[in-house]
Amino acid sequence: MNRKTGLLPVLLFLWVSVSYAGGKADFSLVVSGTPSEPAVLACRVPEFSFHIPYMAGNLRLGVLTPDAAGWGSELKNVQVEQHREGQLIYTIQDSSVLGKGTLIIRVAALSDTRGIILKIEGMDLPDAASLFWAFGGCLGKVLEDKKEGSLKPEYCTYNIFSIEGGTFTAYYGESMALKVFRGITPMESDIRLSDAHAQKNIREFYDSGKITDAPALAATIPLVSGEKIYLCFQGPGRKADYTYFMLPELFKKEYK
Repeated sequence: MNRKTGLLPVLLFLWVSVSYAGGKADFSLVVSGTPSEPAVLACRVPEFSFHIPYMAGNLRLGVLTPDAAGWGSELKNVQVEQHREGQLIYTIQDSSVLGKGTLIIRVAALSDTRGIILKIEGMDLPDAASLFWAFGGCLGKVLEDKKEGSLKPEYCTYNIFSIEGGTFTAYYGESMALKVFRGITPMESDIRLSDAHAQKNIREFYDSGKITDAPALAATIPLVSGEKIYLCFQGPGRKADYTYFMLPELFKKEYK
């Protein structure tokens, strides 16, 4: 092995770029924690599972326009880069949904609690485009196989949600020892209680209603070219009592 070849593994560790076009979720990227004890796992498409260490929920992202829609796993061209520990960049292009536009999602692990903060911005986006996010599946038990951290209806049975503006709190676990998980999103988020059985199609999921044995949240946020959106999903922490107005500075702190 020559000297130049010997440096290759180091360079690959510092900068990993993967192209992905549709398919099953694969929680293979560690955002927080360690490979043996992950706190937040990500897919090669924008989907995340939270482990505290018990399963505390799943976050799925997608894109919605008046004429088309798709989960991250359905979009045609998704690239993910992991060039620093605890940080990801997703670059999404799909002419059938975004036209000539590009959506960029930057993700960073939180240092004061288990969770992530995201900054989302787009260029040349079509009119009336929306970011779609879904959250649920707070099982409250440790998953033996963390790659099973999808938003499964059977994980949602005893989840209870409190929604206030663009912020929500999920309550789950045993009644005498309830656990909590929070989400902080823009006030423009239109958050609905939905049926986790209805995830095959984004529009059906969004309109599925709240009468279900598998409650989950579904929401849209308007996307405007050049404007930034911040999202924060987190477990409890004494130093992590965030509001939406704190998220831009929090992102600057966490995303080096």
